[in-house]
Amino acid sequence: MTETESSPSAAAHRDGRFSVGEGLPADWDDQIRDAPATLRTRWVDLAHQRIAGGLRTFGLYDADGALSVGFCGGVPAEPGEHPRFDPYLVLSGVSATSDPPLAPGGPHPWKDADPAALFPCCLVMFPNYETMPVGRAARDRGAADRFIEELTRWTRGNGVRSVVHLYLRSDYTEYLEALRSHGFVLVPMVERCDMPVRWTEFEGYLATLSRNRRTSVRRERREIKERGIVITERGLTDDEPELLRLRCNLIAKYGGSPDPEREAFSLRYLHDHFGSDFLVIEARKEDRLLGFSTFIADESEWTVLMTGTDYEDPDASFTYFETMFYRPAELAPSVGIRNIGYGIGTIDAKRSRGCVTNTLYAAVRVNE
Repeated sequence: MTETESSPSAAAHRDGRFSVGEGLPADWDDQIRDAPATLRTRWVDLAHQRIAGGLRTFGLYDADGALSVGFCGGVPAEPGEHPRFDPYLVLSGVSATSDPPLAPGGPHPWKDADPAALFPCCLVMFPNYETMPVGRAARDRGAADRFIEELTRWTRGNGVRSVVHLYLRSDYTEYLEALRSHGFVLVPMVERCDMPVRWTEFEGYLATLSRNRRTSVRRERREIKERGIVITERGLTDDEPELLRLRCNLIAKYGGSPDPEREAFSLRYLHDHFGSDFLVIEARKEDRLLGFSTFIADESEWTVLMTGTDYEDPDASFTYFETMFYRPAELAPSVGIRNIGYGIGTIDAKRSRGCVTNTLYAAVRVNE
């Protein structure tokens, strides 16, 4: 978004205890306390470009200066082009045919609507596929009401025509109930998957699966061993030609046009951004890399970042599931991991291998 006469200035705004500012405050990670990893500064910095017009923070503060309720977001002046992050595409139904489909069952309140009547739009969204209130009163219904009232007053006073939340987690019921009471329409968007680690050894993980799945897992692991495939863990280096090759294979398989230079730049950037918290779990036979999955560690959480498989090598069969699910489940308890975030997409495969789902919602209201 570029600043126009129809969009509010990006300059910091503070009215009493409600604040709208550019970027994240320096003490953001301290203020959000025990929020999930993807809401922390380094994760927001990684993907802030997904929010059109520049990242802003919307915050309701207590008298002592502590964050009571806060969100990230932006104020796009017009519809964009990305089906996962553009509110118009999601709410008009266009994103229902994307991969993964978003809000496929509707309702689609902006279907056939004139964008001029809806934009500028206040988009409330963290950029990593999960959004929820953060701050010391994140689960307080009264604080949720006050935040929504202040955000409404700010948007109406600045010519913002609509307010949209994307990827709202359904387990923050107080905030969703407050949105409904303030006239927002809630739209189921997509399912998010997480794997809570409640076991201490691999047999405990297997006990969370169905009997048929347990049999399949044991067979797959046995076959991997019989083929001479070795599963190991390591950090990310600043030069990863094998990972790059398999990453490009994945992009090509799903209809994309792999750009090795761009992917190499991304890997170097991730190496510099996450450092020693970057974990690669890989499957090798002799000197050949058959498959890999990568995870980022944040205290007691892992977040899945990317994967790749050598689809042309028959020995690579089952290595995706081993590196993505089985070895992480086996390793996690020994390094203090209590949750593995698997994100959106391929829900059935994730659920059948131990993940639980959380419905993510869009919420929309047009300002009167």
